[in-house]
Amino acid sequence: MVRRLARGTGIAIAVVAAVFVLFAEVFAVTGKAPAAMVFTVRGMEPAALPDGVSILRWGRGFAVVTSERADYVRALYVNGAFLVLPVRKSGCLALRPASS
Repeated sequence: MVRRLARGTGIAIAVVAAVFVLFAEVFAVTGKAPAAMVFTVRGMEPAALPDGVSILRWGRGFAVVTSERADYVRALYVNGAFLVLPVRKSGCLALRPASS
């Protein structure tokens, strides 16, 4: 019983992780969202952000940023981001593209 529960929990965690990775990969290619939530493993300093990237919120281990640059998501990865996910400027994950 415990083994089955642990296995089910492990599968659920793997599926959720895969969804986040998929969103991150698609976002890295498209860069289409009003803002991005950046997670870092080793702390990222505001000075390490690429040119043209503005900070909306800054926290311990994460930041919410925005930019007009088309390549800002890739630039965040180059500058040390661990995971970059699309968000609305309010801070909620944006799982659908922004409407024009």
